[in-house]
Amino acid sequence: MLQKLSISNYALISDVSIDFKKHFTVITGETGAGKSIIFGAIELLLGTRASNKVLKNPNFKCVVEGVFLQNKQVLSKLVEMDLDVNEDLIIRREIRKNGTSRSFINDSPVKIDQLKNISQYIIEINGQHLINKMDSLKFKYDFIDSFLNNNKLLSNYKNSFTNYSKAVDKQINLKKRAAILSEKKDFLNFQLDELSNYNLEQWDEEAIQNEYIIASNSEEINDLLEKMNNTYGRSGGLSDSIEELKTFSNDFLSHIHNFSTLNDRIKSIKIEIEDIFHEINRNFKTSSPDKNKLIELDELLKKINYLLKKFNVSDLKSLIDKKNAVAKELMEFNEMDSEINQVDKEVQLYQSQCLKLGRQLYDLRSKQVPIIEKKINNVLETLSMGHANFKIDLNLSNEITRYGINDNSLLISVNNTSKYYPLHQFSSGGELSRVALAMKYISSSFNSLSTLIFDEIDSGVSGKVASEVGYLLKEISKTTQVINITHLPQVAAIAKYHLNVSKNDLSGEMETEINYLRKEDRIQVLAKMLGGDKTGKAALNNALELLN
Repeated sequence: MLQKLSISNYALISDVSIDFKKHFTVITGETGAGKSIIFGAIELLLGTRASNKVLKNPNFKCVVEGVFLQNKQVLSKLVEMDLDVNEDLIIRREIRKNGTSRSFINDSPVKIDQLKNISQYIIEINGQHLINKMDSLKFKYDFIDSFLNNNKLLSNYKNSFTNYSKAVDKQINLKKRAAILSEKKDFLNFQLDELSNYNLEQWDEEAIQNEYIIASNSEEINDLLEKMNNTYGRSGGLSDSIEELKTFSNDFLSHIHNFSTLNDRIKSIKIEIEDIFHEINRNFKTSSPDKNKLIELDELLKKINYLLKKFNVSDLKSLIDKKNAVAKELMEFNEMDSEINQVDKEVQLYQSQCLKLGRQLYDLRSKQVPIIEKKINNVLETLSMGHANFKIDLNLSNEITRYGINDNSLLISVNNTSKYYPLHQFSSGGELSRVALAMKYISSSFNSLSTLIFDEIDSGVSGKVASEVGYLLKEISKTTQVINITHLPQVAAIAKYHLNVSKNDLSGEMETEINYLRKEDRIQVLAKMLGGDKTGKAALNNALELLN
């Protein structure tokens, strides 16, 4: 139940606080006075989109706060979301100057999704959009399911459908990927076969290149090697000169003792030169040119360059990486068959669960259909629609949807004919409003919503039918708080409490005011609704009669 609504800096409202009562409250006021502003503010508490366009003064933020009585479902959700639990539920929405908003539940900041999750269990607004959404699947199934007392079955089906949908999506994506890979499979196998024909891992491109250079220049290399050895080893050559230098250094040391370090360095030069030439002759032995080896190396290098160019890589390492990548992709393709088999089993499992639970839902819904139809038609008769007949058409199918495995159509026949039409094709707005109200009336006693708000649900009716609508709203209010915006004096007179909205010019600025009316004030407002601005004695007497 909505106990208190506080609004500041919203549309035409600077600051207002409304204490709402139990049972039936109507809100009246002239067109443009701001009746719908109240509902707009309440919708913010339900998580509707916020905008800085609603700021009355753009220099300050807007704050809307609602205080509600708790119920069991809300308490359960608060605990589930790890939010504070107080005696009352306080929801607050703030809209900043830049248009961004913040939401709070019991003074704890929450996301919009959390706000919607909580508010759906305490309050519902039904305006002209209620009629527009009567053809939606969600509305139809929410309506019929509100009469089911097996929430566990609904929950189990919802979970199974969620698992089924995820498995189907995974199955589709895997099979799409498998189809793409299947087109590439032959090509990948061809690539892997070609690369596997070579011992790429045993090839050393740099060593092969060096060996090729040596083999292709062996005569020149042998000639240079001979010249180097001759320079070093011939009589009077580099070896003899260094040996002679070593002798002179030793003699020099005998005369100058601090020459010891330099003498050692000359000795090390001799050792280093000897080692260099030993290394040269060990690693680069003279050999005769080998034409066959040269041809073999040339072909190997051509093969390497061919593979690098064909597979669009820069070196042997990249070519080996390419080979490994192709092998991995083919392995994934083979593993994908196993994945597809597994997800196929999951789809079958959840499909079977959905069909089983869906059949149980269908049976449960089917049992409720005649009960619901009878209740609706009884209510329609009290609303001067005894000529109409409401019908729910359920048809079992094997198509799995989020709502079950049956079609659900809401139908109506009028003027005592046997021809039924879908509700959304019903031409009379006034009669359609009464059907919608009848549906809300019978479903209100089955759900846990503590507050129902109606925005001109009585649109399109008048006279006796308007009074019947008012009495039905009053009947709903015995178990559920009802707040109704109305332009009908017959409905306004039946309500237990009457809020009137007016728009006043305060210092050149328009301001919406909201006040509870005492009996004397209600008579004046009802008379005005009956007779216009000039409220004569007849209108006043008529208003008094309506109230009594």
